[in-house]
Amino acid sequence: MESLKRETKINFYLLATLMVTTPFTLFFTLPIAILLIINLIVHWNWKERKARISQNRLSSFFIVFISFYLIYLIGMLYTSNLKCGLSNLENKLWFLLAPMLLFSMDPQLFSKKIRQRLVLIFVFSTLAMALFNIIYSFIEYLQYRNPFLFFYEQATHIPISLYEFKTGAPSWRNMHPTYLSMYVTFALVASLYYLYFSATPIRRWKRIVLIFGIGILFVYNYLLQSKAGIIILFFVILIAALYLINRIKIQILKSISFVLLLGGFVFLVMHYGSESMNRMAEAMKDLSNERTEEQLRSPIGSTSQRLVAWKIAFQQSVKHLPLGTGTGDAIDVMVEAYKEQGYKNLYDDRLNPHNQYLQTLLTVGIVGFGILILYFGYPFYHAFKRKKPLLLAFILIITLNLMTESMFETGSGANFIAFFMCLLTYDSFVAEEE
Repeated sequence: MESLKRETKINFYLLATLMVTTPFTLFFTLPIAILLIINLIVHWNWKERKARISQNRLSSFFIVFISFYLIYLIGMLYTSNLKCGLSNLENKLWFLLAPMLLFSMDPQLFSKKIRQRLVLIFVFSTLAMALFNIIYSFIEYLQYRNPFLFFYEQATHIPISLYEFKTGAPSWRNMHPTYLSMYVTFALVASLYYLYFSATPIRRWKRIVLIFGIGILFVYNYLLQSKAGIIILFFVILIAALYLINRIKIQILKSISFVLLLGGFVFLVMHYGSESMNRMAEAMKDLSNERTEEQLRSPIGSTSQRLVAWKIAFQQSVKHLPLGTGTGDAIDVMVEAYKEQGYKNLYDDRLNPHNQYLQTLLTVGIVGFGILILYFGYPFYHAFKRKKPLLLAFILIITLNLMTESMFETGSGANFIAFFMCLLTYDSFVAEEE
């Protein structure tokens, strides 16, 4: 028992460190994963772990979650680009580690209070990241007097990794606004959950921070100008607000008024915002403009580029059915298709499908696509059936984000999604809590 307590304590501190650092940088993710693996090996109790997964009634979730990593491992058998394939497996390491680690936790030691603490640490860290970036942008604004310094890529100032440009020269890269927007949206939703929906009480000072943080996170999410992030945030807020309005008694007039108010605000933002600081308006203009054949072959706007990438990805997915290209070959296949069809700028940028569903279908075929749907669909069904709002909201946020980004292909997306899917699934369905 003492060994189990020591192992759980070490795991908690490592996971707490992960929660603190995730919104800021990727540098600690792999070292933390390695230390967790070492902790698993040192406390060599695999039979007990297997028994706890069964006792926790999480066996079916464990099989589904592990299968997603295993299908990519199988995809290595028929890939030609082994280097890219190994990098792909490294990016997805948490899809293997998180279920092995979390689902075998003892619920008496890894209690609901501990799990809540991990989520709140992430929320507070995300709030700190948002405040840092807003303050940094404000300092730059005082120097250059350019309001654009608050928006989109100028709203992120913390380097997360080194990136090699086409010249081969390494450079610091900040986290993409879309991924930060996903973090911020979940942090905002988690704040609402612990304030208004959770049966587990939280301390007064935490409630004050969460109430203050909701406004900061909402503003920062808009400054990030992620089109998907803004739409998803408003969609989630709409659902949460309608639930709160009608929780005790159905109030049709208030519900309609709120929908009209929110809809009017969204309409004004989309149609009358400045294009230089409003990417929603820019996207609508990009889609509505008539383009020459040459412009169609060299799409510049991110929205028009995505439309081309989706078309190519679907074509190549059908071409490589039923197994897909293999774990490491998807980008090479996309790039070759760009070249053949004359999309020079997309070829130069080696643009991925920007849609995780198409990316998975292209990479590991029909079976992999089916496992991806099951990965989210199976816990969503049970969460809806048992009324687990935080897990439902998280799955909704992620599945919508996956429509416009290949989020499992980067550490920023894969680590976050894999960990919280397992943590929130454990929190929702562990037998001890039932």
